[in-house]
Amino acid sequence: MPAIQPVKPPQLDGLHGLGHPLSSAVIGVLVHNEEPNIERCLRAILDEDAGPARVESVLVVASGCTDQTELIVRRIAAQDARVRVVVEPKRSGKASALNQLLFQTSEPLVVVLGGDVVFTPGSLARLLEPFQDPSVGMTGARPVPTNARAGLVGNAVNILWDIHHEVSQFRPKLGEAVAFRRVLHEIDRGTLVDEALIEHLVLRHGLRLEYVPTAIVRNHGPETVREFISQRKRVYVGHLILSSATGYRVSSMNIRAAAIAGWRLWRRGHSRRYLLTTVALEAAARIAAHLDRLTRRDRHDGIWQPIRSSKQVLALGHVLRSHHEKLQSVRLKRGDSDRTIHRRTDPGSVARVRRMVRASDRITVDRDVVTITLLTDEEGARAVGARLEAGVPGLAPADGRTVIGMRSGS
Repeated sequence: MPAIQPVKPPQLDGLHGLGHPLSSAVIGVLVHNEEPNIERCLRAILDEDAGPARVESVLVVASGCTDQTELIVRRIAAQDARVRVVVEPKRSGKASALNQLLFQTSEPLVVVLGGDVVFTPGSLARLLEPFQDPSVGMTGARPVPTNARAGLVGNAVNILWDIHHEVSQFRPKLGEAVAFRRVLHEIDRGTLVDEALIEHLVLRHGLRLEYVPTAIVRNHGPETVREFISQRKRVYVGHLILSSATGYRVSSMNIRAAAIAGWRLWRRGHSRRYLLTTVALEAAARIAAHLDRLTRRDRHDGIWQPIRSSKQVLALGHVLRSHHEKLQSVRLKRGDSDRTIHRRTDPGSVARVRRMVRASDRITVDRDVVTITLLTDEEGARAVGARLEAGVPGLAPADGRTVIGMRSGS
């Protein structure tokens, strides 16, 4: 990895007295084939404000998209002059897209996220608030996955981010959605861990990292063991390369800190079984990463394969409901009215429904009708209803329609 010297631009001396930093930031959204989620991602950004301050500039870098992503972004840009789009005809990796973002903009603060990430209301403003302190050079949001806490992989995805949250409160590990002062012109195009490399450059400049746990973003992790290990392996390979080239090790590489975080989760009632399973999967991924380093040293080009199972779930409505504060009810019933969906008479149907929704969704059963109450809008509720109809034999919309009513969440 070539050495990259941090650069001090004129804007580095802070934003104190210039109002909320939200107005001094460019929001960079780096995308490759994010058709199912890109509009939700952008709407959440454009709706953000902090009193008199609001988002002023959004740049979408669309890299090698072969779906409708670019068309959706251009439609939004035609409606809102704050949005611009840069198209890379050929996909060249996230770091290359980030360099395009830096080259095309000049704002003193830069926010970076992927098109599969959604800010919850108020979180973008909270992510930027620490920059009122001129010693802060980079901040990171708290990722909260939309995967249900069900099954081996669903629990592992959630526990992994729970551990990152615990570790980051003592020594920040920043990722998924980050903001930083413009202290560099570019980063190494071959890096697999752009946020970690930026952490290193910010610290070299004498600035602080700050984790903002109240700035919450939602995304969807892998749905299969194979893809979970593949994703974790890729990330750890990137950390090993960065450590070898620069000596910088992100906080999550500290085994003792991760063990303490896991112990805290266990003390709070997390399942010992799933905690141990997550540790085993992470260990397998790290062993695979070390083997990769022995056989493919520094041959990575910064491009990685998308998590296919995650993208499929996005298309079926999970992240469509990731940042809403309204409750919708999805009502389904058996096609055969002589049978009922009830825990005592047909536990299999209820169990299948439960496995296909999130742990936070409430399921109630009344004779032949099962009702799922969830935080979403009508579009997201319809997507979830369609997924349940397709995945649980014999279910059909109650009273001829799936979505019944809406009420405020608590």
